[in-house]
Amino acid sequence: MSELADMLALDKTTLTRNLKLLEAGGLIAIAAGADRRVRLVSLTRAGADAVDRALPRWREAQRRMVEHLGEARWRRLVADLAEIDALHP
Repeated sequence: MSELADMLALDKTTLTRNLKLLEAGGLIAIAAGADRRVRLVSLTRAGADAVDRALPRWREAQRRMVEHLGEARWRRLVADLAEIDALHP
């Protein structure tokens, strides 16, 4: 979970809580790994369907943000957020 938490810039407690909600909703499956400390997280069919439904909405939201802010301002915002993320240990 530590590796996934780092990738998502979340603390482990928040990640665990959110994963439990997704698992309870049938969107992901969590299985034991080869080592007791390792957990394998995978998307279920229902989870993949949810992503398929959400992706066009996400793209539309991104398009609207770029339209509202303008391309240059959007790129600055993305660069600023990447810089902030790089500060995360």
